[in-house]
Formats: sequence, structure tokens, C-alpha cells
Amino acid sequence: MLSNAMHKSEKLFLPENWEAALELAMLQRPLRTKQARIYICSPCRADTAEGVINNMKAARVYMLYSYIYFQGVPWAPHAYLPVMLNDNFEDEREIALSFGTRLLMDCDLMLVCGDRLSEGMYGEIIAAIKNNIPVQVFNRNIFDILRIRLAMDGYDYKHPYYENGRKHHALAMGAKELAAYWGDEQI
Repeated sequence: MLSNAMHKSEKLFLPENWEAALELAMLQRPLRTKQARIYICSPCRADTAEGVINNMKAARVYMLYSYIYFQGVPWAPHAYLPVMLNDNFEDEREIALSFGTRLLMDCDLMLVCGDRLSEGMYGEIIAAIKNNIPVQVFNRNIFDILRIRLAMDGYDYKHPYYENGRKHHALAMGAKELAAYWGDEQI
């Protein structure tokens, strides 16, 4: 099934060696030039190791697209931290979540990516709202669920805003949907 933000005739453009292109872009950023910091909020936890890896790869795709379309420095700790910290151990999960929250506090914008809202994501979104960091959501279903949940929990449900558009359709896609574009390197 295609994302609500993606049209049937559209295909996602993911360049060959896209992960290397992302790393190169991040390493070749201009020195001494402050760019906006963009926090990528997307699912990490999964039931299988393959699911975690797919979520990590999806976070990297979101980083690449946010770098291209938002001209800022994307931060997605969950795109790399699961290599070192196991989310199944509560102490290691706490370290990863606190690291992510610390990074978030220095960000100018949060992008909520993917096709589901996890508990970890919800906590990060609450932290962003409490610190007046703009929250942009790309998946309409997630946006609607988020606003209802924020209102029920007494938070400013008008704080997040919804953005749809063809150039942002990859940011609304989930890891399973994006995996079709990874080709032979997919696990």
C-alpha cells in the first residue's frame, strides 16, 4: 500500500550508494557555518533485529531527504545508536533516549517521519513542545492521532503542523515501504 502522501505514479528517488552519499554530505558540511539543526523523530524499536535495521535505514533516508529539502543538519541518533546500545536492555534504552533528548534540546526543528507513532517518539514530541521546538508531521494519519493524543494528555495539540507535498512523500513512508527501494543491500 502506498503512503497517503505518495501518488501511485510517483517513485521515490534514492540515489545509488545513498548511505555513502549521506555520510559524505554530513562530513563535507561547511566549517564554521551554522546551519539549522533538524531532529528526525521516527520509530526505532522493532520485534526483530531485521526490523531494527530497517528502522535505522529508514531514519537515514529521512536524514538524506531532510538534508536535501530543509538545508539543515539532520540529527537522528537512532539511525546509528542501535549498533552500540541494545533497545531490549532498559538501561541501554535509557542511555539512548537521554542522548536523543539532549540532542533535541539543541535543535531548531523536529520532523516526525514514518507511518507509525511509537511511545519513544511521543516522548520526544512532548519534549519538543515543552521546549517550543516546531514539530512538523508528514503522515496525515500520524498527525491526526498525535493531535488527539496531545489534546487528551493536556498538551498543545495545535503545536505540531502537517506538511504534505510531493517532495516530502518519503518522509511520510514507513520502513517497510522504504525497504522496497534499498535493493539487494536490504537484510
